[in-house]
Amino acid sequence: MSDFLSNFSPDNYDGKKKPAGNSEKKTSEPVGDQNASGAEQASKPAEPTTVHQSEEPTASEPMSRSAARQQTQTTEAKAASSSTEKIASKEPVSRFGKEETEFDPTYKKRRQKKILLIALLSALAVAVIGIVYYQMTHVKVPDFTAQDLSEARTWGVEEGVAIKVEQEYDFDKDVNQVIDQSVDPDKKIKKGATLTLTASLGPDPEERLELPDFSAMQVTEAKEWIASNKAENLSLIEQFDDNVAAEAFIKQEAANKELDLAEYKRKDRLSVYYSKGKEVFEKNIEVPDFTGKAKSEASEWAKKNDLKYKEETVFSDSVALDLVVSQEPVKGSKLAKKEEFVVKVSKGQALTVPDFSQYTIEEAQGLESKIPLQVSTVYSDQVAYGSFLSQSEEAGKEYSESDTLPTVKVVYSLGRPYLKDIRFQATEGDLPKLFFDEYKSKGANVYYEIYYVDSAEPKGTVVEMSRYGEFIPLETWITIGISRGNLQGSTQTPPADDGGDDTDEPVSTAGSSAAE
Repeated sequence: MSDFLSNFSPDNYDGKKKPAGNSEKKTSEPVGDQNASGAEQASKPAEPTTVHQSEEPTASEPMSRSAARQQTQTTEAKAASSSTEKIASKEPVSRFGKEETEFDPTYKKRRQKKILLIALLSALAVAVIGIVYYQMTHVKVPDFTAQDLSEARTWGVEEGVAIKVEQEYDFDKDVNQVIDQSVDPDKKIKKGATLTLTASLGPDPEERLELPDFSAMQVTEAKEWIASNKAENLSLIEQFDDNVAAEAFIKQEAANKELDLAEYKRKDRLSVYYSKGKEVFEKNIEVPDFTGKAKSEASEWAKKNDLKYKEETVFSDSVALDLVVSQEPVKGSKLAKKEEFVVKVSKGQALTVPDFSQYTIEEAQGLESKIPLQVSTVYSDQVAYGSFLSQSEEAGKEYSESDTLPTVKVVYSLGRPYLKDIRFQATEGDLPKLFFDEYKSKGANVYYEIYYVDSAEPKGTVVEMSRYGEFIPLETWITIGISRGNLQGSTQTPPADDGGDDTDEPVSTAGSSAAE
């Protein structure tokens, strides 16, 4: 049965016509051994079989079971001996299919070439990766020599390289200028590594410098000396001076007043002054009109334009207090910086001191004025009664309401002093006040002396006077008799002046006494 079915394989019915002498020999198993061979094929992979050119049995000539088994064993033996050779082609084995194997004589060489190519490509890849890794982890170092240290710090931050700075004094290099570097320019350094730079601290500040005679040098020569010696703490100051010619020496001052200039070092501070000559400004500042405006506007304008502001106060009946009355120069004029700008500011309406010589004492006392006034009278042996004598403030002097006003003291004459008769009208106790009020306070120095007499008048009563009832000089001495009150009776009529000598004894029957 199996021999019969084997004639119906796909190769016999694929529509191809095969030559009789080159037909493929088909192997098959007896029907009785199909289950065994099927199990064997399932337990191990299909093995290549060698195809032998033989006549394929036809349907009319089925192969015997023993012949088929023998052919199968032969095929397996040959397949085991050629397992190391390359299989040229492999076709899927189907239920009705067959396997064909061809040997390629170039397979080994091609395999060796393939292995060599893979090895070369692998080595190349490793080299590329190494190069890329090196490039990514290393960076080229620029030439920082003579560059500023800040540029190296910036580069270090950007490239991930730590910058270490060492400093030293160097006359030829400016401060923070790179002198040397630990890695040569254009060499590679690994990122994260440290690049050491040597930076300049500039010239040595402790170096002693021999100062020239600046007074004999012009300003350009002084500048050249400072630059060539890098005397950075020596300041050359140019300023305007009306008395010193331009570029000429003015003075020199050390910050330390006790510094000996013969021991001057680069670190010491010294200022040398030179003249720029007299400062001349162009007259290009046009003056506006400030009349009637607040004085603060004029002041601020002058300050803004660097002018010398001068303010004068004047009285004005028409311009209010603190407003501008006039200005110099006037509106439209041209001024230069530092020139003077004069503004006259109103003090308001003036309070004028009157001329009291034109007033009588009664008129002066009744005069209404905002200025305090004090009117008094004094004796005068040269000026008639009621005439003007003096005033403490000059007539016509003006004051503003904001000023502290003085009291004007006006004095009028009382003429010559007149000595009144005070006998039997005053007592000894009245004399001090009476002589002060009537004479001393009014400019007359009338002095008196007291003596005592026996009298029937009450004790202490003035009973005698050496002079009375007459005009006297501004300086006069008189004597006054005071009653002891020790006699009986009274006399109301003063005794007549007999021109006798002064005596303290009674001379009349009335009990009165008189004395010169």
